[in-house]
Amino acid sequence: MLTISSSPQEGCLVIALAGRIDAASAKNLEQYCLEQIDNGATRLVFDFAAVNYISSAALRVFLVIAKRLNTLQGSVKLCALNTLLRDVFDISGFAKLFVITETVQEAL
Repeated sequence: MLTISSSPQEGCLVIALAGRIDAASAKNLEQYCLEQIDNGATRLVFDFAAVNYISSAALRVFLVIAKRLNTLQGSVKLCALNTLLRDVFDISGFAKLFVITETVQEAL
């Protein structure tokens, strides 16, 4: 189960995620994020502090979001990844594609 909440902060939209980002929830996350982008959000910060699992389907979602924002001169930053999540991003090579910080405040 994935919970998604967001709040505007310092010109960015901070999207706090909680739970598992698996194949089932990745589709909902993608839809939610694309709606936010369609509504004008171009600087997204994803807070992973409460995420305990991420699947390859979720990695694809972040790639789709990054590509969409790239065409809009926007940005995506990830923060507060635990060791397991950071390993997934490192091993997949996705860590090279995103700015990853320890805290939301650093990302802002």
